[in-house]
Amino acid sequence: MYHRSPLVVVLLLALLFPLFAACGGSGTSHTANPPEQSASASELGGADAPAASVQDPAANETNVEMPSETEPAAMEVPEDTNESTFRNEEYSPAEGASAAPEPVAGIRGPAPTPAPPEQIQPPEQTTQNQQRVAPLKAGEVDDNADFAAYQSYLSSFYSAPGRIIDVSERYLLTVTNDQQQPVLDARVQLFDGEQQVFEGRTYAGGSTVAFPQALGINDNSQTLRVLIDKGDSTMEGTLSRGQDETFSYILEGATAFSEQPRLDILFLLDATGSMADEIAQIQQTIISIADRIDQFSPRPELRFGLVAYRDHGDEFVTRTYDFTPDVEAFQQLLMSVSADGGGDTPEALNEGLHAAMSDVNWSDDAVRLVFLVADAPPHERGNYNYTDEARSAVSQGIKIYPIAASNTDDQAEYVFRQLAQQTLATFIFLTYQPGQEAGTPGDTTTHNVDPDAFTVDRLDDLVVQVVQRELARAVGAR
Repeated sequence: MYHRSPLVVVLLLALLFPLFAACGGSGTSHTANPPEQSASASELGGADAPAASVQDPAANETNVEMPSETEPAAMEVPEDTNESTFRNEEYSPAEGASAAPEPVAGIRGPAPTPAPPEQIQPPEQTTQNQQRVAPLKAGEVDDNADFAAYQSYLSSFYSAPGRIIDVSERYLLTVTNDQQQPVLDARVQLFDGEQQVFEGRTYAGGSTVAFPQALGINDNSQTLRVLIDKGDSTMEGTLSRGQDETFSYILEGATAFSEQPRLDILFLLDATGSMADEIAQIQQTIISIADRIDQFSPRPELRFGLVAYRDHGDEFVTRTYDFTPDVEAFQQLLMSVSADGGGDTPEALNEGLHAAMSDVNWSDDAVRLVFLVADAPPHERGNYNYTDEARSAVSQGIKIYPIAASNTDDQAEYVFRQLAQQTLATFIFLTYQPGQEAGTPGDTTTHNVDPDAFTVDRLDDLVVQVVQRELARAVGAR
């Protein structure tokens, strides 16, 4: 047998060991290295290009410190930039975008800056406020100017819904001075024999009105004695009944009106729960009304007064605020009035009228106006009644302009028109959509008036027009 020497075996093993190492070692276990990427010279730019050096990918990574799982990365904001400014400057989403962009997969970093908050506009006023703020509209009729229509209206009731005032016999008495100027605030008295049966003060335009049947004057007394005075001027005349309805008298030497006319305006407000809209309208427009009146020529010496009334058993029956020339102070008084109480339809109108006639200090030689804003008739109980208060108004030269509010019924309309007609004023009423007594302002009314006999204006405009008309009459304009 052929025997190899030990030296030969050692040499063979030395030669075979590198071969085993090059082939990956033993077949039982090895770690696979990723294949190296290389490029030939021709791929990198030609045969003359230098050979590319192959680097470990880890050598090219940027060393970025990532936030921990529990501590989100903080965004640095310049010290002089507030959060809202930063958002506006740094984030400008595409038009119509509704979500933030998706993060890049596998990379964790600062959260995207949220969109700037949407600018929220203040809510519009509630429907109730809109109704209060919306300008109210109104019309007016003059029952003395169309006296026949008024008499027809009264006869249409089989039973009067209020107290009966017999106006079948009416006399208009007008006083001028020797310069043919209408005399404001002259006292006019009528006598049946030696008994005084009537007293009134002339309104703007120099007129007052008397109703002998309502005064209870005997039908046999066909001639009444008339006594008129103002200041140092006096005159005496007669009124022959059953002939003309109008009588004119000249009061020589009488001052027609002062150089700066005095104007007293009193708001008599039903302050029960149904009157919120109307009270709010007066509250919001009183400054505008005063400013417009202040532009009249000649400029009047203006004062405002207030009487608010509710009903028996309410927090109050009447609250009276005397006249003031301070319009802003008067507005604050108005703002203190709120609508509450009431309950049943009749209210304490009689008490309110009495306070307006007796509990405030009306100016002498002035245009005196009451705007009665109400929706209900008076109670037929208590110490006062509206017919007596109407006579008191005539005796003081105070005109009562009723403003019939929403849902004014036939009984209230009847009373309001009596007050206006007795004091040579007009009946004013709010207007609404066809067939409606409340709600959205419109151009129609359900009251018993000829729809062709009135026009419609904003309520505040109509109040200013009434005042302007009265002042024009006071200075003799027609």
